Amino acid sequence: METPSVIKQAVIAILATLAISTLLALYKKLTGNASNGEFIFTIIIYGLFCILPYKINSKSNAARYVYLVITIISLLSLFAIDSEKFKLEFIVSLALIPVEIFILYRLFQKEASHWFLSK
Repeated sequence: METPSVIKQAVIAILATLAISTLLALYKKLTGNASNGEFIFTIIIYGLFCILPYKINSKSNAARYVYLVITIISLLSLFAIDSEKFKLEFIVSLALIPVEIFILYRLFQKEASHWFLSK
């Protein structure tokens, strides 16, 4: 069975959010707002997150639930960000909320659920 378009759209959106987040980490490093260790750790984490779109595209039902949990945790962490100190990070996080909602909507649509559950 071919990958449904809703899954393809979600995977592309996940990769786009990872690219934006990586560019933000690079910006923080170049402006001196992140240490070498923090930057490397962030890039490694984003590299590990790249496994999720691959697994989702490979029909892993567990991967979409892992993505859901990670998204919920990241949305809750918005309350912990000092919006004055990390203004750009806060703005980017707020701007990505509709994208995250779109991704979750696509991953849990009826068509996607049938695709994930069909083996």
